[in-house]
Amino acid sequence: MIKHVSVFTLKDKMEIDHFITLLEEVGNDCSLIVNSEVGCNISKQPAIGPHFGDIIQIIEFKDEADLKAYPTSKEHQRLLKEGPEMKTVTAIDYYI
Repeated sequence: MIKHVSVFTLKDKMEIDHFITLLEEVGNDCSLIVNSEVGCNISKQPAIGPHFGDIIQIIEFKDEADLKAYPTSKEHQRLLKEGPEMKTVTAIDYYI
């Protein structure tokens, strides 16, 4: 199994609820995804220290083939087309 973790910082914070809904739909609809968890940051951005993003998505894939196929899937492409503009996106993949 592989976990894919993405931390999104949106340019327009008014888009957070829409993007959470979109991520949840993609997580439920994409056959490549074994499990998807979406959460919204509840902490305030500290004056100094780490950057806190707005939304996190943690996806589980059964193998590297599914991980590599995900970016070109219609569900991921939907995120790119219908999702809000990002300030930053940080991602990491690791074996579990």
